[in-house]
Amino acid sequence: MNILIIPTNDWTRAAGAGHINSIAEELAARGHRVYAWNFDLYRNQPIKRLPRKVKLIKSKTLPLSDPAAFFTLNAFAMGPAVFKAIRKLEIDAVINENILCGLVAFFAAGTRALKVFDFSDYFPESASVYYRGSSEIVKKLVEGVSLAVTKLNIKFSDICVAVCQSLVKNAQNTDKTKPCYLVTNGVDTRSKPPAPKKDAAKNPNRSLVVMGVIDDWLDLETPLKALHKLNARYPDLKLVVIGPWQKPQFRRQFESQAASRGLEKHVEVTGYISSQHLKRRLTEASCCIMPYKLNSYFAAIRLPEKLFVYSAYGKPILSTRLPEVTALNTKHVFFYCNSDELADAADAVLSDHAHQENLSEKACAFAREHDFKVLAKTLEDILSRHLRRLRTPQQV
Repeated sequence: MNILIIPTNDWTRAAGAGHINSIAEELAARGHRVYAWNFDLYRNQPIKRLPRKVKLIKSKTLPLSDPAAFFTLNAFAMGPAVFKAIRKLEIDAVINENILCGLVAFFAAGTRALKVFDFSDYFPESASVYYRGSSEIVKKLVEGVSLAVTKLNIKFSDICVAVCQSLVKNAQNTDKTKPCYLVTNGVDTRSKPPAPKKDAAKNPNRSLVVMGVIDDWLDLETPLKALHKLNARYPDLKLVVIGPWQKPQFRRQFESQAASRGLEKHVEVTGYISSQHLKRRLTEASCCIMPYKLNSYFAAIRLPEKLFVYSAYGKPILSTRLPEVTALNTKHVFFYCNSDELADAADAVLSDHAHQENLSEKACAFAREHDFKVLAKTLEDILSRHLRRLRTPQQV
């Protein structure tokens, strides 16, 4: 197959990779010709990743720093170029994770290619994140436009894929006749081995790790309270927070709360760290935490990428009751509602190394089921099936 990806963001320079990026690279490794549209939104920033077997299509764009303005204006500008690329490259399927530019690609594809909408996020809420400092009117306008354009993407697609069951249902509510398939986030299990068991048994590195973009959608106060309870039994235990902080005031608030409880020496805030250092810190962790607040629609549909990353490292996971995670009925994820439940769950892992090893095996088994290779094969089967239908003459 010849596949064109319209990614959610800048493929090489954005802070995080999109849902489809790694799956697309595995499709390319399986022998398909995979192309990705190159958005140079962050053209003045250093390259964070290079495509693996995926060929980037570069086109002229207007140099705008505002994401909404960049994608809105460049969506119109890219129309002729994407029309030409689809025909020149004989594209069989357009997979779109960008609601503005991808919609233009759908129109350019016409009936020539299978049009696939990758419903990887609740775009109205994720788009408004960029405008949290703006007025409520601006945020509501951004959310309203994003919702309307998301529905258009669903309507004009031939099929949808979604990262969680809630978004599958969301797509089906928008268009009841639209085929929609679950293709979750995933992980490359080859590069993320579990912690060495011998080292863990002889000299345990007791740490609770929170990893990812750190923002106020996370409840870090509850882990702090749990840490305070646990330190009576585990005086060497640390809470390690890894990743970039979106708001300096949120970091200051967290550090102030740690100091008020006398936990400065038991809390480590690393900020952004290299992938090599991240690998070491996750390998050393006793267990990992997903401390999401549950007071938004975002939480109701969240199936975090870190669930799969933590699992690939063989880590027991302590999480708030995210509905999408709860529905998976995993054996290595334990849910908590307050600091006492979090402390009890952590204590059960910290106090029993054999139990920790057993949980590690279950975590790795879960990760293997969601390896990017597995997800790529799933998506390949979906595309092949619908391409055959698209090319089969309809009976009158």
